[in-house]
Amino acid sequence: MFLTQRLNRALIKNASLPMRGLKLHEYQAGALLDSMKVPTAIGRVAFSPEEAKKVCADFPAGAEYVVKAQVLTGGRGLGTFASGFKGGVHIVDTPDKV
Repeated sequence: MFLTQRLNRALIKNASLPMRGLKLHEYQAGALLDSMKVPTAIGRVAFSPEEAKKVCADFPAGAEYVVKAQVLTGGRGLGTFASGFKGGVHIVDTPDKV
């Protein structure tokens, strides 16, 4: 905890300002920004492979899909999945690959 606070304070110019421990997934931050009418990229959330396939129907045929892992680990690029995928961001071209 102490190390995290110290690193967070290094990112701001005035170390006397209070730090908040707010941690959001990207989709949660996007929904918050969207509710405040801030322009955001179009995206949908899926919590299972079945949901992911249904979400693909909301996008035009022939679209490319960006699949992102929503993790609070500090970076998507370092993870490895049991399926053999490396990293947490993948661009795919079919709903089956999503």
